[in-house]
Amino acid sequence: MNPHLRAVGNLAFCASIFCLGISLARAEPVEAFLHPDLKVGERLSDVFSKTVSIKGVGFKEKVDLISGTADYTVTGVTSKAIVFDEDDRYDGHPSSGPVHNSEILRDGITNCYAGNCRINDQTSGVVFNPLLWGKAPDQLRAGMTWDVAIPRPWEIGPAGTEQVRVLRVDPRNEVVTLSRTGNGAGLSSDDQSREKSGKPMRITTTAGKTIEVSVIPGTATWNGYTTIRRGVIVSDTIMVRRHVTLVSRSGDTFEGEQRSYTLLNLLPDAI
Repeated sequence: MNPHLRAVGNLAFCASIFCLGISLARAEPVEAFLHPDLKVGERLSDVFSKTVSIKGVGFKEKVDLISGTADYTVTGVTSKAIVFDEDDRYDGHPSSGPVHNSEILRDGITNCYAGNCRINDQTSGVVFNPLLWGKAPDQLRAGMTWDVAIPRPWEIGPAGTEQVRVLRVDPRNEVVTLSRTGNGAGLSSDDQSREKSGKPMRITTTAGKTIEVSVIPGTATWNGYTTIRRGVIVSDTIMVRRHVTLVSRSGDTFEGEQRSYTLLNLLPDAI
């Protein structure tokens, strides 16, 4: 090949590599992005909201909305857990004041308080939760994916399968952006909590009558988009869609489409 043409070809190849930098990006160790690295005295503040809407024939659209803020102060960091003082404020509800010595165990899945521990099945939270994201590969690269089996119902979704995709890796700022797409069938943990409470869902028919109904869920699908910095959730958006059948005590049935979504953002002072 003519040297001049070879040089031009090399430049074109380099340009194409630059354009495809996302897919050919260097792999980065996962610890820098998804494992919380918090220090005693650090403060984090989130704003969040959750909306659940069911729309169908024969009843008025039912919409439930909750929003608020959560403030965290790191009071301890051990090989076992990260310890927080946590103060949650739900809009329209009385403030209950801060909770001291709340723990997130190092598995990222278990929360403990006053000697009682439980699996954290919330859709999102202050730090990366492997329950809903699975075990990430040791190295992260933009464009890569991994598959997740979610073994149990979670806040707005059922047990199911999910694919996580790495959209962006920023090693300078230790930030990664992920998407999650999944599907499953069965109850969510919100459904289970409602059943356990013995308080059925209420809907208002188009005739103006308020009735209690049980919820029979269909297959759920979801997708979301999340940015994480050093294991802390910076922003998180996810929507779950499913068909539901609502059955009254008298046997009347209503078909509807439900969408549930949550939004969470870390306040900028903590970034």
